[in-house]
Amino acid sequence: MTLLNTTFVIHAPLEPDFLKWVRQTYLHAAKEAGVFGTPTIARILTRIEPDTESFAVQLPAHSHEEAQRWHDETAAKLRDDLHARWGQRMMFFTTYMEVME
Repeated sequence: MTLLNTTFVIHAPLEPDFLKWVRQTYLHAAKEAGVFGTPTIARILTRIEPDTESFAVQLPAHSHEEAQRWHDETAAKLRDDLHARWGQRMMFFTTYMEVME
């Protein structure tokens, strides 16, 4: 199984609006794709910079190829929307991980 993990680092005052966006927009689009299992949103407790919050959004997929296709197509548009909303007040990066049994 592949985990599509996207870590978001945001300016702390954006947290309520960001979490709303993740739940209503990002996770909704992932569910609509039909290639992911139950997602996880986790607050990262290590601070990268003062006045920031970090969140990891993990989407489990049976196929690395399907996860990558969704990331490169649908999620790219969503990240463009996110950048248009908050610009330099946030950043993100994505990691593909293999779940070890």
